[in-house]
Amino acid sequence: MSVPAARRAVDLSNLRGGIPAVMAHERLLPVHPVLAPLFGVAPGDPGLVRGHTVVCSGSAALSCALAVVAAPTQVGSWAGVVGLPSVGVSAAAELGVVLSRTVFVTGASSSSASSDMAAVISALVDGVEVLVLSRQVVGSVSGGVIRKLHTRLQSRGGVLVVVDDPGSVTADVRLAATTTMWDGVGAGNGHLQRRRVSIELEVRRRGRPTRADVWLPDHRGGLSMCDEQSSGNVSSGNVLPLHRTG
Repeated sequence: MSVPAARRAVDLSNLRGGIPAVMAHERLLPVHPVLAPLFGVAPGDPGLVRGHTVVCSGSAALSCALAVVAAPTQVGSWAGVVGLPSVGVSAAAELGVVLSRTVFVTGASSSSASSDMAAVISALVDGVEVLVLSRQVVGSVSGGVIRKLHTRLQSRGGVLVVVDDPGSVTADVRLAATTTMWDGVGAGNGHLQRRRVSIELEVRRRGRPTRADVWLPDHRGGLSMCDEQSSGNVSSGNVLPLHRTG
């Protein structure tokens, strides 16, 4: 469901108390099978630590964040997505996000709406296990308020996912998702079918980052592992930087 921020937290109040409080590190939340090796777990095993903050950056940051949300919603967790009006609901569903357990909150994130946004986030903190915030939302609320809300979410065993700059919030996990090419476009023919993305995961205090190439989205709109055999089956277009002229 989608809720305008201007309606404040009234429409979200029914979520409060719906999620039992758990210790932050009592158990793990599941991750998408394709992302599991990056988290150092086998496909099908949980790997998202409760209480952690995940920061998704790069040209495919939004898609990466939705991929993180997908697996928890599939096992019954509620998720909230705030301040990301560009999210395509159909695209989120194709990635595996269970829409009936996801609240999408849109609306302005300017300083004039900071109190509204803080109230909305506060309501969601008490009702969801995975909370996704845009950098604009994080920047629109004072650092002190964000830290207090983050602490509450951690105490309930929730996971915070920030798209781009986390501001004053410390990242436990960083997922850098960069588009390397699109497949499906030939020399004047074809259409975009899938996007190849290089993902690098870095966990605080864990040592070397892990990397993988994935299709995000793949030709079905989902997330799948990239293998060299399949990557040569369709025409591809490399991502090139734009240069100003004139």
